[in-house]
Amino acid sequence: MNTTKIMKTVSHQRAYIKLVNNKKLRTNASKQYFQVFAESDGGYLFTVNEMEKAKKRAEKNPEDLYPVEFTEPKTKIITKEVIVEVPAKGFFAKLFGF
Repeated sequence: MNTTKIMKTVSHQRAYIKLVNNKKLRTNASKQYFQVFAESDGGYLFTVNEMEKAKKRAEKNPEDLYPVEFTEPKTKIITKEVIVEVPAKGFFAKLFGF
């Protein structure tokens, strides 16, 4: 796949990363993968070793990293008033425990 083409055609795209288990484990295969799913390009699977190499590469070349800022959305509190009408107990209900 030509990654240069992707970078030129998409100005910004989000990616989601999740650690997934290998469902059809074979000899010498990784038990887990990092699934990287890019919005406009689909999914990729990386082994833990490949992700460690990528991290070291990023630490070695910080000037090539695109700056990303993560901000938490403001919490929206929804309050709902519920009125419950409780029937009043009459004289006999109080007397006989109904």
